[in-house]
Amino acid sequence: METEALKKQALQLALTLGRRALIFWFIGVVIGLLWLFLSLIKAVHLVATITAISTLLAYVIAPAVNYLTERRRVPRIAAISLVYVMCGLTGLLALAYLLPALQVQFVAFSSNFVDYVGNMQHTVDGWLVYAKANAPSFLQEPLSKIDPESVRLDLLAKELQNNPPAWLASTFAGVFTGMKAAAGAATGVVLIPLFTFYILMDSSKYKLGFIRLVPQRWKADVTELLGEIDRVLGSYIRGQLLVCLTIGISIAVLLTILGVPYAILIGVFAGLVDIVPYVGVAMGMVPAFLIALGHKGILFALFVVLMMEVVHWTEGHIIVPAIIGQSVGLPPLVVMVALGAGAELGGVMGMFLSMPMVAILRVLLQFYVSRLERHEAPPPVEQDMSTPNANAAGAVEVASAAE
Repeated sequence: METEALKKQALQLALTLGRRALIFWFIGVVIGLLWLFLSLIKAVHLVATITAISTLLAYVIAPAVNYLTERRRVPRIAAISLVYVMCGLTGLLALAYLLPALQVQFVAFSSNFVDYVGNMQHTVDGWLVYAKANAPSFLQEPLSKIDPESVRLDLLAKELQNNPPAWLASTFAGVFTGMKAAAGAATGVVLIPLFTFYILMDSSKYKLGFIRLVPQRWKADVTELLGEIDRVLGSYIRGQLLVCLTIGISIAVLLTILGVPYAILIGVFAGLVDIVPYVGVAMGMVPAFLIALGHKGILFALFVVLMMEVVHWTEGHIIVPAIIGQSVGLPPLVVMVALGAGAELGGVMGMFLSMPMVAILRVLLQFYVSRLERHEAPPPVEQDMSTPNANAAGAVEVASAAE
């Protein structure tokens, strides 16, 4: 008996070590695939960017296309075309209202930029005088070395307004960079709708083709895994865009009520940068604070920031759980690390794509852990029907049948 017990313990230990080695092998494979993927993206940056944006847009409009094809029996090509037309009309109507307002506010901001910076300069000078008069003794010497003429925001504003940066047009490199960016943008405008159209048309074929490459014993698990990834990505992408739209409108309405100039311009900026978690909140507050500071002073600027923080608190505790739920559900530290890595690898687009990639990794890890726990769980104990309890239960059933 002792020999059998030792054999079972040795076998269990070998299985455990094998599973641990499989975990390290899996992590190594994932790291290698990520390295290859990032190397490929760097090699074909423009195509990779267009494909990524097209995939995200396909996730956004896929529910409408699926509704028309599955519920209304509309042919898929007609359903995609109809959704394209509806989205185009909605975008044109939005731009017809938004672009003139943005143009007016941007022109007004450009012409009043020096005045606002002058007001901020006056506020900074007042802070400096107050700090020198009321600072503790150990700060008096460092503050006395600050020359008020060295902090001249108004002169910097005039310089920027009158003399744009030289790389914009004065050098061949600047012109070439601008032309290259314009060509890339024009290419994206043409190719992104085309890529999105074909992704929506053939997405099911891509999925079935990938599943056919998987061995038969893994097909059920892979199908379940792909379905979960699709659900999480769709929920996150559509929800995040809806949250950004909500935040942009809320900030614009709030600043308009508070009397902050250029409210629509700030609201659009806040909505766009809110797509980046945590970092976007702070970035959206900066222009509102500076404009409010130049408009009515420090107390009004702090009040504006406080009210914007209320809006963002509502977003984090009410809007996001209701729209996105726990589709990503990662600690803030992990999110910040992912955003930093995305920024290093791909700039703003890398920051935007980092969260969907993290969502996919989370689904993969959860799926692997659930399968690992299922295999390591002890087998269920089968009840012996010959026990007294079973006999008593059988006797009760016989007596009930006799009655």
